[in-house]
Amino acid sequence: MEAKINLSDQVKDPEIIKELVSKLVTMVNVNQIYMSPGEKEHAFSYRFTIIVEDMAKRFKERVREVLNDLFEKHPSFYVRFFTLHQVVHETTIGNTFFLNNCSEETLIYYHNKYDKAWLFQKVDLSAVIETANQNFLMEKQKIISFKKGASLFLEENNYALAAFMLHQTIELSFTTLERFLVGVSFTEHTISGHQAYLGQVIKELGKVFPKKNEKQIQLLNKLNTAYVKSRYALDYNIGNKQVHKINEKADELICKLTSYFESEILKCETSLEKHYHNATKEDLPISTEKENNIDDIDDIDDMEQTTLEKIKELSKQNFKTLTPIGGIQEGYYLNYARVYDYMELFCTLKSTLNVCILALDEELDYTLDIRHKESDVKAVLEFAKNLIPMEESNYLDEMRKLILSNDEDTLYPKKKKHTN
Repeated sequence: MEAKINLSDQVKDPEIIKELVSKLVTMVNVNQIYMSPGEKEHAFSYRFTIIVEDMAKRFKERVREVLNDLFEKHPSFYVRFFTLHQVVHETTIGNTFFLNNCSEETLIYYHNKYDKAWLFQKVDLSAVIETANQNFLMEKQKIISFKKGASLFLEENNYALAAFMLHQTIELSFTTLERFLVGVSFTEHTISGHQAYLGQVIKELGKVFPKKNEKQIQLLNKLNTAYVKSRYALDYNIGNKQVHKINEKADELICKLTSYFESEILKCETSLEKHYHNATKEDLPISTEKENNIDDIDDIDDMEQTTLEKIKELSKQNFKTLTPIGGIQEGYYLNYARVYDYMELFCTLKSTLNVCILALDEELDYTLDIRHKESDVKAVLEFAKNLIPMEESNYLDEMRKLILSNDEDTLYPKKKKHTN
């Protein structure tokens, strides 16, 4: 039986995609296939996330071979497969990758016996986001600890062990990013391997150490060998300038780590808001004369009281971004301008100043020292996104339904005349 494949009208090369999927589902026991288009920062034109039945380890390699053979002629297509067990486990421990990439909008194929709503129907989205934030904080604390260790060794001029600590800093930054951007981490200790792994998804993360630059390649090679040689070999040498260059790379990667994590969490929060929005549609107090058979003024008063209570409840739930300032000064405190630590705060402030300098034509001499202009602009924009009051936007949507209904009788039905 021919596989039923659902593609939107905006998809390019639909016949190629249909042919690939049709071949795939005849060779592998596929439950679902999700496909999302690449954006400007992505290294692919389409990402295929394939969910298969749980399988013995010896079969996984065979599935990889099948996928590689099918997609070999289409290098712009990025494809990975996951078992149902992986999806459930990773989501439970706070990995938002599957929630962000496996939605009904991106589903192009599912088994005819499979309920497409089952995958996440029991998932508490708010709990996943909370767990994701907690886990990220723990991972980032480890990363910062390795970074501090590198600084201590640098003060002692012990460049070999400083390089080892920086290797751990960069490797853990990559593995943390990989879970949120790819779904699973890369099981290898070489920084070049992690860079290539993430570079298949995000272009700039594949160029942390640019391969076209000979000095950058030397740095990368020194970093790769630092994991083993700095501890066990007597002939491992690395210079002061090389270590400091790697130290700068580590700082930049930590800033990118936070930026990308924030972006993924924002996507998941948007899904939560959409889920909440759909869930509360049916809960709104919609009352008409026909539906509720209102016969007297007391019923109307009760209905208006219910509406007022709903407004108060929505206000309590969604007015979170600003808190009134008491005393002489009037105004509001901004509650949520989220940063994780001083490192991210200082990186954001530095990026903000760099963007301001870039905007001044007469300060051209200063802009020559700004090496990562795109990263600075992106960091500032990502921080600005945190200032958007998303909870209040949900509140406005619900209030529109409560207060500005097109049908005036929905909330305030006409009073019936009572006859003696």
